[in-house]
Amino acid sequence: MAYYANIYYAEVGPVTYTENKEVYVEAKQGAIKPYKKGMFDRLRSISENWLDTPIDELEKHSDLLSKLARSVSKKLLGDLGEYYSNSNRRNQTNDRLKDLLIEHQHDEIILISHSMGTIVAYEVLRELGRDKEHQGFVLDHFITMGSPLGLTVVKGNAIGNHKNLRTPSCVRGSWTNFSDPQDFVCLDSHLADDYSANSFSIKVKDVMVCNDYPNNEHKSYGYLRTPEFSTHLASLL
Repeated sequence: MAYYANIYYAEVGPVTYTENKEVYVEAKQGAIKPYKKGMFDRLRSISENWLDTPIDELEKHSDLLSKLARSVSKKLLGDLGEYYSNSNRRNQTNDRLKDLLIEHQHDEIILISHSMGTIVAYEVLRELGRDKEHQGFVLDHFITMGSPLGLTVVKGNAIGNHKNLRTPSCVRGSWTNFSDPQDFVCLDSHLADDYSANSFSIKVKDVMVCNDYPNNEHKSYGYLRTPEFSTHLASLL
């Protein structure tokens, strides 16, 4: 696992189960269900008009956005601001993943990323695709979950860095993007509309899921236990 939180936040010591704010909550019986098209149509129709709206403006619509959703979004935007504006931290962050990928470059790799990690993964993979030192690097399968890669600010930075939006050239098997329409971080969940195929005809495939995690549709735990993700991962193994 490429861990980079300690680049942005001070390390804390061990915590007890009761102190752990990120504790895993088991799913209730029957809670894990496949996504059904149309179940979140109202939210999607509204959210698509808000993609360029500041978070503070969205807070006025508190009937649709939970406190947790606003908190997650503000934290993400804060981290992204630091990532994009502080080149030293950005390079440190990217190197954590790049070094790990290079270490395993002779293995079959399935890269699973979530939230801001999908941005880091995308940037690193684009960089590796044009890195002359590692021209033979190949990533077999790329998976993104709860990704903000569809947000205007993220796409703008990606275009500024790479001139276009497409699947990284080192991805040769597949790129699959999992999104819950109620996940506020990936309001624009259809990446296939914005990211073109690479020269090997690998294009991102969008898959809608229902993240059942209690009060947090963005949680990685919830994405990892969706039937769609499990089925896809099993098919790659």
